[in-house]
Amino acid sequence: MRSVSFAIVSGVMLAATTGANAQNLLFNASFENQVNFDGNDVGNWNSFFGGADFQMSEQVLGPPTVDGDFVLQIGTFNTVNTFVGVTQRVGVEAGMEYEFSMFAREVIQNGIFAEYRIEWVDAGGVIIGDQFGLNTAFHDDLTSDFQEFSLTAEAPTGAVTAVAVIAVQTFGSAAPHEGFIQIDAASFSKVPAPGTLALLGLGAMGVARRRR
Repeated sequence: MRSVSFAIVSGVMLAATTGANAQNLLFNASFENQVNFDGNDVGNWNSFFGGADFQMSEQVLGPPTVDGDFVLQIGTFNTVNTFVGVTQRVGVEAGMEYEFSMFAREVIQNGIFAEYRIEWVDAGGVIIGDQFGLNTAFHDDLTSDFQEFSLTAEAPTGAVTAVAVIAVQTFGSAAPHEGFIQIDAASFSKVPAPGTLALLGLGAMGVARRRR
């Protein structure tokens, strides 16, 4: 089960999301610290590359930003059939729904594809099902303004880890195969059950009544 949505944000104002009150499981969610380049995606984002040294995944000082002073910029120069991106692992519970969201904008678009996804992993470190089953392309929706994009899916049986992935690639894209996007204010959070939301609403009503 999955659902995908995106919302346009005027300027760089941070909009409320369905997971706004849920705990964000990501570290360095707004990229205020540089991502790792050593293969370690536990406790921070880790960058991955197609091999060329002119691909880029770097922390960039704003403006514009959505949250904090920095954003993540990923992209590639004039290279066909390559990729660059970041991943981060978080612990999950099988059977629970999770929302992966971020704010994104394009800086240059000259023939790149941009995508994000969730990969589910079991206790043995093996990917469950289709690694790209939740892959979601969003390059056609990017503009020069930050927009929020989100993907909601249920962790399958056996899942203990989710891998959040954001990537740019040029497999089958148009020449000159170059472009850059910026990412900020990412989030990965458990979606509250409907009953939980109802209880939270009743609690808020009770507080409002007591304050009158």
